Amino acid sequence: MKRKIIIVCVLLLIFLNLSFFVIGYLSYLDPQLGSFQIESVVEMDKFLALNVTPSINATKYEVKIKKDDQVIYEKEESSNAILLENLEADHNDELEIQVLAFNKNNEMKESENTYNYVYKDASFVKNQDHLVSKDRDLSLTIDGFDPNEQYVLRLFYGKKVLYQSDVLEEQAIVPYDVIKDYSGRLNAELYNKAGRKISTFTFYLNTPIVGKMSLLEPGSSLSTRWDDVEVSFTGGTNANHFYLEIWTNNQMVQELEVFPEENHFVIPAELLSENTLYQVVLKAVYEDYFEIAEQISFELDVKEKETTNPVYVSHNPNFIQKGTEVSLQTQTKDATIYYTLDGSDPTLSSLVYTNPFVINHDVVLKTYAVSSNRYDSAMNTYSFQIQNKTPVIYLSPSNQYNNYGVNGSGYTTEKAMMNKLTDVIETHLKNAGFIVYRNNPNGDINAWNGVSNAVGADFHLAIHSNGSTNHTARGIEIHIDDATAASLSIATNIYENLWQIYPGNTNPLYDRGVKYAYGSLGEVNEEYVRNGALIEVAFHDNMEDALWMVQNLEQIGQNIANSIISYYN
Repeated sequence: MKRKIIIVCVLLLIFLNLSFFVIGYLSYLDPQLGSFQIESVVEMDKFLALNVTPSINATKYEVKIKKDDQVIYEKEESSNAILLENLEADHNDELEIQVLAFNKNNEMKESENTYNYVYKDASFVKNQDHLVSKDRDLSLTIDGFDPNEQYVLRLFYGKKVLYQSDVLEEQAIVPYDVIKDYSGRLNAELYNKAGRKISTFTFYLNTPIVGKMSLLEPGSSLSTRWDDVEVSFTGGTNANHFYLEIWTNNQMVQELEVFPEENHFVIPAELLSENTLYQVVLKAVYEDYFEIAEQISFELDVKEKETTNPVYVSHNPNFIQKGTEVSLQTQTKDATIYYTLDGSDPTLSSLVYTNPFVINHDVVLKTYAVSSNRYDSAMNTYSFQIQNKTPVIYLSPSNQYNNYGVNGSGYTTEKAMMNKLTDVIETHLKNAGFIVYRNNPNGDINAWNGVSNAVGADFHLAIHSNGSTNHTARGIEIHIDDATAASLSIATNIYENLWQIYPGNTNPLYDRGVKYAYGSLGEVNEEYVRNGALIEVAFHDNMEDALWMVQNLEQIGQNIANSIISYYN
């Protein structure tokens, strides 16, 4: 029995030793940082020191001091008693001190508190002119001057001391004769009685002056998709360095030197993030004289990265006459179109579209578009079939009798005006030999779609005018189901042709384009109608748009009809 007890005790000791070893080894591999706090800033004549309670397993501490949310001082220290050497701020500045502790694995822990500290030392007033006027003494104003303190002013040219003097009042004077033979940068430094440097002021003498700058492009603000941003400016003469700063949330996220050509350069999209508001600053600097640099700035609102618009074709693929010349297009102007004619999926190694081609036999065209700083377009398939067929078109003008046009425009109701427009479209289509059906204005969307499908309509076009909440919107828009909808090509052709005669077509804000309903519009939903589009011709609650529709019904109707005719012929 005694022997068994001894064996058990030995095994228990071995187990405990092993456990302590494992725990110790794991602690060695992953030393956990202990909580800690910032205690105080100690103000001595010769130094400022930051005291931090020790963090267990910390191998270093990192200090960041902020003024108005911007970091003005950083330091790393292995000890928790941290000398704040060369910390300079302005008298009575409110500073926020943050400390991070790191272990040997570079894992991090923040202090449990931040420390607010008011900078008590005197300082040069920094909003004084950094350029020295010729033949005038240099006068430096000291904020927080304490008559019971002893201050010394030293003036440096590089490392050379040009001048030294006790400071007895808040206005310190350096005679012009001391500096008259020098050019470039000079530094004035203020010391306390213990010899600690407490403030610096930089000024310049006989220096090339950088010319005032003015922003040409993009203006004071720009809202854009995620893309390269072009910047043009005037001025900046004598500058031999240009620096770009990109800020967001009061933090500088990018800083780099740029090299404008003829006062123009591009900010690459790669430097920007989607859905972010930036402040962009361009500084023009001679040498590294930042205190007398000139700068311009603008607000940049970067939206999401867009998708390249899909590829549409000039002619109907479902039935086409042999020998028809077909062109490919996308509404993204700078896009490259890739395509195949054998039914295989196109890649960047496929044919690049440059010129129209002729359809002489049945062919399966697949295509997509690529453009800079956008996602690739959807892939679209067009199965061209050589056959003769009379096109069947279903026209569905609005029945909204209570949507009134703007007063004084002559636009009555959406129902009345869109039915008049449809009269024009119908006449031109029938004159071209098309079979045309039209909705019953007293019916509903289910009945209209049912008839459209029953007559085998090759194209179903709903015809409306638009309205906006604040009655200031303008422009044309046309709706289809999505980027791969069968109606993409004819709808885009209609839009592009009508845009050419729209009176506001020089303003990109009115270029509303082809929009995707994603199942939300019954007359374009491919589950209900096989090849549908809904056009909003213009805004009836806007005077310019309403007048255009009233005065140009024939021209608008003929334009829409001609787009349909050219697509099917």
